[in-house]
Amino acid sequence: MHEQNYRKAREQAGIKAERAAAELGVSITTLFNWERGDTNPDADKVKAMARLYRVSPDYLLAME
Repeated sequence: MHEQNYRKAREQAGIKAERAAAELGVSITTLFNWERGDTNPDADKVKAMARLYRVSPDYLLAME
Protein backbone atom coordinates (compact mmCIF):
# COMPACT_ATOMS: atom_id res chain seq x y z
CA MET A 1 0.00 0.00 0.00
CA HIS A 2 1.34 3.43 -0.89
CA GLU A 3 1.53 6.16 1.69
CA GLN A 4 -1.00 8.93 1.38
CA ASN A 5 -0.19 12.53 2.17
CA TYR A 6 -3.30 13.33 4.23
CA ARG A 7 -1.53 14.35 7.44
CA LYS A 8 1.35 16.07 5.63
CA ALA A 9 -1.04 18.21 3.58
CA ARG A 10 -3.13 19.10 6.63
CA GLU A 11 -0.10 20.15 8.64
CA GLN A 12 1.39 22.13 5.75
CA ALA A 13 -1.94 23.95 5.41
CA GLY A 14 -1.74 24.84 9.11
CA ILE A 15 -5.06 23.17 9.87
CA LYS A 16 -5.58 21.45 13.21
CA ALA A 17 -7.07 17.96 13.15
CA GLU A 18 -10.17 19.07 15.06
CA ARG A 19 -10.98 21.74 12.48
CA ALA A 20 -10.32 19.40 9.56
CA ALA A 21 -12.62 16.74 11.00
CA ALA A 22 -15.37 19.30 11.63
CA GLU A 23 -15.13 20.81 8.15
CA LEU A 24 -15.08 17.37 6.54
CA GLY A 25 -18.04 16.21 8.61
CA VAL A 26 -16.24 13.24 10.18
CA SER A 27 -15.06 12.30 13.64
CA ILE A 28 -11.51 12.96 14.74
CA THR A 29 -11.08 9.19 14.98
CA THR A 30 -12.05 8.79 11.33
CA LEU A 31 -9.62 11.53 10.29
CA PHE A 32 -6.78 9.90 12.22
CA ASN A 33 -7.67 6.49 10.76
CA TRP A 34 -7.27 7.99 7.26
CA GLU A 35 -4.00 9.66 8.19
CA ARG A 36 -2.59 6.41 9.59
CA GLY A 37 -3.80 4.42 6.60
CA ASP A 38 -6.08 2.22 8.71
CA THR A 39 -9.08 3.13 6.54
CA ASN A 40 -9.57 5.09 3.32
CA PRO A 41 -11.87 8.03 2.61
CA ASP A 42 -14.28 7.85 -0.29
CA ALA A 43 -13.65 9.94 -3.40
CA ASP A 44 -15.89 12.80 -2.24
CA LYS A 45 -13.93 13.13 1.02
CA VAL A 46 -10.62 13.08 -0.86
CA LYS A 47 -11.91 15.94 -3.03
CA ALA A 48 -13.10 17.83 0.06
CA MET A 49 -9.73 17.36 1.74
CA ALA A 50 -7.96 18.60 -1.40
CA ARG A 51 -10.06 21.78 -1.40
CA LEU A 52 -9.59 22.32 2.34
CA TYR A 53 -5.83 21.75 2.27
CA ARG A 54 -5.38 23.51 -1.11
CA VAL A 55 -3.67 20.60 -2.83
CA SER A 56 -4.65 18.27 -5.65
CA PRO A 57 -6.38 14.95 -5.02
CA ASP A 58 -3.42 13.30 -6.78
CA TYR A 59 -1.06 14.82 -4.22
CA LEU A 60 -3.19 13.48 -1.37
CA LEU A 61 -3.12 10.03 -2.91
CA ALA A 62 0.66 10.30 -3.46
CA MET A 63 0.23 10.01 -7.21
CA GLU A 64 2.20 13.11 -8.19
